Amino acid sequence: MNFLNAFLEAVIVSVGFYITIYFFNNRAELGIECNGFFMKSRSVNIVAVINFFAAGYISYARLAAFYMPLHILTLILIYGMSVLAVTDRIKKLVPNKFLLALLLLWAGITGLAVIFDIEGGLELLGRGIGGAAAGGIIFLLCYLISGHQLGAGDVKLAFIMGLYMTGQRIMGGITYGVLLCCVYSVVQLLRKRLGMKDGVALVPFLYLGVLITLIII
Repeated sequence: MNFLNAFLEAVIVSVGFYITIYFFNNRAELGIECNGFFMKSRSVNIVAVINFFAAGYISYARLAAFYMPLHILTLILIYGMSVLAVTDRIKKLVPNKFLLALLLLWAGITGLAVIFDIEGGLELLGRGIGGAAAGGIIFLLCYLISGHQLGAGDVKLAFIMGLYMTGQRIMGGITYGVLLCCVYSVVQLLRKRLGMKDGVALVPFLYLGVLITLIII
């Protein structure tokens, strides 16, 4: 993977993120003030910058060694997680239709991999199902044990994350994400910005956990 290809992939991921958030802002009423196409949201612009540099680095330094369908799936995951990080942060929203779109994209790309490369495609399929089972079961148990304090959308997202990250990386994404969320919550409690009964949007931290995992593993 040369620098130019990595740069172009980072641009595609970042532009796709920005266009999707602009669409959600109009359709889902995220409440982001706009000046033409420019969105006046610190959260959106911070994630856009993180997306560009993280996607560029991961594409350049990591994805060159990835099986091509997994390479494409990883870029889609970065895009999808960035979108959901913003919708969850701003409106506590994890849209089911967007999760379904991510599921269909995974199924389509994995299905094509199986058709054109049976051995590699079946391996990708098996690893994806294993990752989905791990992520989905962990979050489902947390959802049940917490008395539904964890959002149902987070459970669905963990399943989708597992499909894309496969069993090799899903545990890292969840672990880093939850740890970051815990650290943030403790800091905000000490600063008295949060109460013991206040909820915290989890998806932004899962997004960061995914990026950290993809960077180091």
